[in-house]
Amino acid sequence: MYWNRSIKNRLITMILAICVLSLSLGMFVIGVGFYNTSKNTMIAESIAQAKLLADHAKTAIFSDDPSDIFDVLGRSVMDASSNAAIFDAIGQKLAVRDIDSANYISEVEYKNASQNYWGPQYLYVWETIGSKDNFLGIIYLKVSKANFDDKIQTYVLSNFVILLLLSTSIYLVVFRLQRSISQRIIELNQTSQAVGNSGDYSIRVPNYGEDEIGSLARSFNLMLETIEENQLERDQANEALQQNRVRLELAVKDLQRLANYDSLTQLPNRALCMDRIKYALRSASRSKTMVGVLFLDLDHFKDVNDSLGHAVGDQLLKATSNRLSERIRSEDTLARLGGDEFVIILNHIKNTENVIDIVETIVTSFETPFKLSNYQVNTTVSIGICTYPNDGADVDSLMKAADAAMYKAKEGGRNTYEFYESELNKLANRRHQIANELRSAIANNEIDLVFQPQLNLPNNKIISAEVLLRWSSPVLGQISPAEFVPIAENTGLIKEIGDWVLENACKVIAKCLKNNIKIRLAVNLSALQFKQADLAHEIARNLKKYKVPAKYLEVEITESMLMRDVNKAVDVLEKLKEMQIRIAIDDFGTGYSSLAYLRRFPLDALKIDRSFVDELVVNSDDTAITLAIISMAKSLRLEVVAEGVETQQQMEFLKQNNCDDIQGYYFSKPIREKQLIGFIREHNQGNSALRINSGQ
Repeated sequence: MYWNRSIKNRLITMILAICVLSLSLGMFVIGVGFYNTSKNTMIAESIAQAKLLADHAKTAIFSDDPSDIFDVLGRSVMDASSNAAIFDAIGQKLAVRDIDSANYISEVEYKNASQNYWGPQYLYVWETIGSKDNFLGIIYLKVSKANFDDKIQTYVLSNFVILLLLSTSIYLVVFRLQRSISQRIIELNQTSQAVGNSGDYSIRVPNYGEDEIGSLARSFNLMLETIEENQLERDQANEALQQNRVRLELAVKDLQRLANYDSLTQLPNRALCMDRIKYALRSASRSKTMVGVLFLDLDHFKDVNDSLGHAVGDQLLKATSNRLSERIRSEDTLARLGGDEFVIILNHIKNTENVIDIVETIVTSFETPFKLSNYQVNTTVSIGICTYPNDGADVDSLMKAADAAMYKAKEGGRNTYEFYESELNKLANRRHQIANELRSAIANNEIDLVFQPQLNLPNNKIISAEVLLRWSSPVLGQISPAEFVPIAENTGLIKEIGDWVLENACKVIAKCLKNNIKIRLAVNLSALQFKQADLAHEIARNLKKYKVPAKYLEVEITESMLMRDVNKAVDVLEKLKEMQIRIAIDDFGTGYSSLAYLRRFPLDALKIDRSFVDELVVNSDDTAITLAIISMAKSLRLEVVAEGVETQQQMEFLKQNNCDDIQGYYFSKPIREKQLIGFIREHNQGNSALRINSGQ
C-alpha cells in the first residue's frame, strides 16, 4: 500500500515518521530517566525518614513509655494515604501511626531486616532500631505512591502535548519541503503522460535549476528532442518507402499488363490466353464440363489496312474487341493473339448447342457496319471451333484444332463457322487406355524420374535440379506428361503419382548426401496435391523416413494455383516454410498474381517462364519483361531462376543482369538418376565446361 501512494505522500509520511519516531524515542528515554530519578528520590527520602524515626524510637523504647513511642510516629512526615509502625525485637507491634487508616499495619508485615520494596501502590521500607549487638526493633513505613503516580502522569501528559506540537510543526516544515521537491517531479510526470497520450514530442518541461531534478528535466527534454528528430526522420523514411512501394506496384502492374495484355485493345494477349485456357481445362476437368475454344479471324482485314490505313485498321480492331466482349458471358475470356486474330474461351459448356448459340450471335452481330472516323466499314468474321475434351487435352492441341477449323471456315467462303472434325472415338479410346495403363504404371516401374540440373551463375556450381516425370509404357510407348498428367488429375491417380514422386525424390537426395553431394531437388506440385489437407504431413513423413534435411527439398507451384484461394495458399505455404522447405513459383510471368499478394506468400524464388527466355535479347519486349522480373524479385529478396536457357548469349545476358540460376539445354538436358551424382561431382570439381546434351 505504501509504495502505491504518490511520491508526495510517501515523502511526507517518511520524513514525518522519522521525526516523530525520533522525538518519541528521545522523550521515552528522558521519561524513563525522570521516572527512575523520581523513584530513587522517593525511596531515598523514605529511607532517610525511616532512619531518623529509628534514632528517635531508640530513646522511646528505653524509656518504656508507650506515649513516647507514639510521639515518635507522630513526627513522621507522611500523607494521609501512608502509614507507619514500630515493632519490637520479637515482632510485637508497639505502635501504629494511624490506627483507623485503611492502610492498617498488622504484625504479619514485620521483617527483621533493613530493606525496601517498590510495590504497585506503596513503597515499603523497613529500618532496624539499634545495632546488630543491641537490636531493639523495626521501624516500618508504608508510603503511598499516589503523589508519585500523579507526578509521572502529569509528566507524560505534558510530554504528549509537547510531542503533538512538535509533530505539527514538523509536518508544516516537511509539507513545505516536499512541495519544493515533489511538485517538480509531479510536473515532470504530467509532462511525460501528456507526451505519451498525445504523441506530441515537441512538449518540454520548464527549467528547474541546477539541482538533480533540474538535471533530470534537462535530460528529459534532450530525450524528447532526440525522439522528435528520429520520428521526423522515420516519417520521412516511411513516406519515401510508401512512395517507392506505390511506384513499384505501378511498375509491376505495368509489367503485368505489358506481359499479359495487348496494348491496342487491352485484351489478354497470347501468353495470358494460353494460361487462361490451361486454367479453364483444369476447372473443366474438376467440374466434368466442356471448354469451347473459338479462333476468330476478320475477313479481308488486309484490304482495310491497305485502303484506309493502319490507323483505321487499329480502330476496327478496337471496335471488334468491344463488339465481341458484348456477345460473351462474364465468365468467358476474349483475347487477341495478334493482327486480326482473336480467341474466345467458353467456360463450363454443357453441350455443343451452347457453343452454337454464342457463335451464331457473334456472326450475326457483324452484319452491322462499323462506324470508324469518317468511314463506314463492313466486315465479317470466320470462326473455328473446338471443344475440350473432345478435340484435345492440352492447350497446343486445342489451339491447333481451332486454327484448323478456322481455315476450314475461310475455305468454306468466310462469314461462317466450322467445328473441328476429330476422331472422337479414337480420342476417347486413347484416354480410356491411358487411364487404364496409368493405374498399373507405378507398380510395374514404368514411370521414371529424370533430373534437369540448375547452375548457380555467381559460383558456377550445380546447386539444385528439377525433378521431371517420364512414362514409357510397353503398350503405348513414350507418353508425354502433358498428356497423362491431366488424365491422372481427372481420375484421381495424381495423388498416388505425386506421393511416389515425392518419396523417390527424398530417396535420391539421401543417396546424394551419402555420396557427399549436397544437392537440392525441386518437385512440382499439382493443383490437386496442393489442395491436400495432409500435404505438409506427407512431406514431413518422407523427409523423416529417408533422414533428409528439409532444406534439400524444394516445391514448385504456379501463380494460378496460388491465386485460386490466396488465404488457403498462404496457410499451406507457411506450414511448409516452418519446415524450412524452399518454395518457388514456376512459370512466373504467365499468370496474373499481384505484388500485394506476392508479398504475402513466404517465397524463396521465382522461375522465369521459358516463353520470355526464348526470345531474350532478340525481342525487346521479352528482354524488358525479364529485366523487370529480375528487378522485382530482388526488391522482394527472392532468388531468380531462368528456365529454357539454350544459348550462351542468353546465359551471358542473365549472368550480367544478376539472375541467380539457370536451367535449360544449354547447360544440360534432363538426366537419369545414375548419371546425376557423377555429373554434379565432375562439374563442381572443376570441369566448368561440362554439358550433357544426350542420354536423357
